[in-house]
Amino acid sequence: MDSNSKLYVSTTFVPDKLSVEEALIQCGEVSVSNVELGANHIHENSSSIIKKYDFDFLVHNYFPIPEDDFVVNIASEDNSIREKSINHVRNAIDFCCEEGCKLYTFHPGFTINPISSGQGTKNYDFKWGKNVVDDHSYEMAINNMYKSLAECVKYASKSNIRIAIETEGSFQKSEFLLMQRPEEYEKLFEEFNPDDLGINLNIGHLNLAANAFGFSKQDFVDSVADYIVAMEMSHNDGEVDQHLPLEAETWYWPIIFDERFNKAYKIMEYRNTDIKAIAENITLFREMEHEF
Repeated sequence: MDSNSKLYVSTTFVPDKLSVEEALIQCGEVSVSNVELGANHIHENSSSIIKKYDFDFLVHNYFPIPEDDFVVNIASEDNSIREKSINHVRNAIDFCCEEGCKLYTFHPGFTINPISSGQGTKNYDFKWGKNVVDDHSYEMAINNMYKSLAECVKYASKSNIRIAIETEGSFQKSEFLLMQRPEEYEKLFEEFNPDDLGINLNIGHLNLAANAFGFSKQDFVDSVADYIVAMEMSHNDGEVDQHLPLEAETWYWPIIFDERFNKAYKIMEYRNTDIKAIAENITLFREMEHEF
């Protein structure tokens, strides 16, 4: 990977509940050595595993996998869940320090606590109960998120680790998510500068959020451009979060290769995808890169 873009592959491409080592072995087989450590693995001694590989690593949200399974929600109104989530972020930052990982990205939280992470094979949205989300629950969640982010930013600054929150988006369950709309980022930028907190632009989520709320994807990107340090890339139909490989002749290429984001990490975040298909997608990525 000698070209301009810092291209990474997320380990989420393997089926759920496998060791992260299974993904790393497959990455090595196709000469992929830039890897994002993802969220769908088992609890294990991750440090001892990744030390075997001379890879460049990024870390995402639910990694290292905790011993007791839970959904990270830094915006939770349940103080025990919120504290557990903040502690997970701290532990992930410590892991990055210990293992020399360059970036830790995590989710901004939810208006209510999800029942579980998505376990389907076609839609990877979280699973939700029948709770009704009103203005009060949204305000509670967004304020809790800001309190949690302040703690996370303070901890990361002491460790000198770069952190970023991921942009969210759902077409069918948008009421449960935070940080989907352009206006939500206006206040964020009043609270944190780009040196404190970056943005991980999720291309798939952007497609879903723009369809749900009727805003311009390009306008959204322009409004958060100064904060973008990474991109989670996947393809979907605009209705469900499918995490499919990228396709040619689609809307996102001009954004991915916008010169403002030349230094941003570009991460292929696919699910249940054969490593050979990922290798082919890397070839497509490089071909498209030459067109911009």
